[in-house]
Amino acid sequence: MKHCYLSILTSLALAFGPHIDARAQTFDVWTLDVHSKIFADSQPTETNAIAIAAASNEYEPAQFALRSSVDQADTSIVPSDLTCEATNQKINASNVRIRRVGMLPVTKNTPNAEEIVVRKVPCDFPDILYDENVVSLKANETVGIWVTVFVPKGTPAGIYVGKIAVKNANVEKELPIYLEVFPFELPDARNLYMTNWWSPGNIASYHKIEFLSEEYWTMLEKYFKDMGDYRQNVILVPWTPSPGHFVRGVRKEDGSFEFDFSLFERILQLAEKYGLTDRIELSHMGGINRSSHSVDFHAASFYDEKTKEQVSLPVDEWLEPSLKALCDYLKKTGRLERAMIHVADEPYLPDIESWRVASKRIRDIAPELKQIDAIETMNFSDRLDVWVPKLSHFDRWRQGFDARRGDGEFWYYICCHPVGPHYPNRFMDLPGARVRVLHWINYSEDLVGYLHWGYNYWQGDAFGAPTETYGPGDTHIVYPGPNGPLDSIRWELERESVEDYEYLKLLENSVAQYKSELDPEKAWAIDPKSRAMELARKIVPDLVHTTMDAELIQKTRMEVAREIEAASGDLRLVVQTFPEDGKTIYSGPNLVELYGVTTPGATVTINGDAVEVADDGFFKRLFYADPKGPMNVVVQATLGEKTVQTTRSFSIE
Repeated sequence: MKHCYLSILTSLALAFGPHIDARAQTFDVWTLDVHSKIFADSQPTETNAIAIAAASNEYEPAQFALRSSVDQADTSIVPSDLTCEATNQKINASNVRIRRVGMLPVTKNTPNAEEIVVRKVPCDFPDILYDENVVSLKANETVGIWVTVFVPKGTPAGIYVGKIAVKNANVEKELPIYLEVFPFELPDARNLYMTNWWSPGNIASYHKIEFLSEEYWTMLEKYFKDMGDYRQNVILVPWTPSPGHFVRGVRKEDGSFEFDFSLFERILQLAEKYGLTDRIELSHMGGINRSSHSVDFHAASFYDEKTKEQVSLPVDEWLEPSLKALCDYLKKTGRLERAMIHVADEPYLPDIESWRVASKRIRDIAPELKQIDAIETMNFSDRLDVWVPKLSHFDRWRQGFDARRGDGEFWYYICCHPVGPHYPNRFMDLPGARVRVLHWINYSEDLVGYLHWGYNYWQGDAFGAPTETYGPGDTHIVYPGPNGPLDSIRWELERESVEDYEYLKLLENSVAQYKSELDPEKAWAIDPKSRAMELARKIVPDLVHTTMDAELIQKTRMEVAREIEAASGDLRLVVQTFPEDGKTIYSGPNLVELYGVTTPGATVTINGDAVEVADDGFFKRLFYADPKGPMNVVVQATLGEKTVQTTRSFSIE
């Protein structure tokens, strides 16, 4: 049960939630943490209430399972409104989305990850989310139900209570929901660049519609809306002039060129509608020949006025006029600053000289256009503007990459690699925490963007066994439903992770804002990023030891939320310690310095002892840590009936 450590929610659930008498039931209902996987043979547990917490303007998932000893058809799942009993404020039931969890047969586990995969293959894994709130139960076969609650903007803080009715012709049950809404709002603006490459052709072929027909554009809008709903804010646009891309070209009889950007404009406007153009990725200029290590520019296809035919032109003919026309168009429409172009994907050490030559050729023609690539080596200084190393390479070659931090903006990417038990990835047979930590990594490693190649690159039967060429699910994060994309559990957990990143940034920004209001001579010890980083390091102590403890993730997320409240609420409290939270203190002597600031007039205790607070709210204290350790430092501020608290923990050796 999510946030099982939250005493207020747990006690409510236990006090008021109906207790299941298994002997009187014709089916069982029980909740699980969203990082757990529900299989057909999963067995009932005692948990029987959903307890979640979220900010306004945030999505928050939960899941529960149903199991019957006999077949039961047409079991409906109907949520109620959620009501804050203190204020009578409501969150309408339309904000509670119910989806059935679908299974996929997996025939090959993630390579070299035997020690951490959830189950060995062959078996069916839960991943697809079907928009169904009526399910049929088969005897002795567990069904997973996914619940996503959206908390609308402006929803007042408080505890909101509702229920989910699970009923059929034989029986009706009620599953309570307890939602804590935090007193802050998740911003619309994204602080993290996120792109998942998408296949325009797959949308046409899997939905059996004509590419670029009006029916196609209607379907494409559903996919773009889905990307935006999951906080993606960067879109890859295939642009090289050709009938299959979004820029069309004509070679006129006199040899000059003319370009049609109407489709390019249409796709950008559609992407802008759903917040997908904080950055615009322009597709790759070429590919790398792994035998010769050359970068081979793509050919482009133009309508030739002289021959009245579509002709393929070599790079020497099309590159310069096309790139210049593209940049002129981007500049004219006010998008050039947000645009970035790929040279060639995944250059590694033997390719670097050819890549640099190709990059220079593009730069000479289009000096204002940023360059971005997913990379597997390091010598990109004075060429690359957006560096996107593979996560495992970034970790292994950190010294080299860190020395080049000033040469560009740094993201990271994952794909079919890394595999194994050490680095996280989003394969469907790995623990859910492997997905949830992805964007805690962005914060802990100061990587401002994330790239993955597989939004919808389905191969074969999208609902059959995933291709064995890659880790299971690497090719896609959504599925082609009859009315648009069907999301996945992994996509839900990735959105959770992006929202976690936004929490960390919100904490950092809240402390920075508070510090800006304080006396600089006293606020010198407060580092706006320090507390958020301390909490991020609980989840990502380093890149090969990211946590797989779902409860720790949920608990730490709650700590971040409480710190945001304390830094930005009516009663403020910000604390900085030296050393930082979580450090080991080695004897000789064991000293900890603590600095803090609170709202003037508040009282402060540290481990229950009163602390002197200056009129302006500042306080400090020096600790001699117990050499027997560990040591917890609990700082509590109180003003009237309001209390806020923060804790720091140290190991002593």
